Amino acid sequence: MRPIVLLGAGSWGTALAIQFARGGPTVLWGRAEDDPEKIARERENVRYLPGAKFPPALVIEPDLARALAH
Repeated sequence: MRPIVLLGAGSWGTALAIQFARGGPTVLWGRAEDDPEKIARERENVRYLPGAKFPPALVIEPDLARALAH
């Protein structure tokens, strides 16, 4: 199964990524301003969606080319 790739780790992108990851592999890309490394470490986007923990199937990818390669 190929993952769904969402571009943008704001509130909508994060919410959609969480929902899609409940059904299968999902990749969320975020700009440097969104601090994707912190989001990946904490498994939560505290800036835009605090309290919503990420499912195991959700991968945070800070590199746009790698995100699109999925």
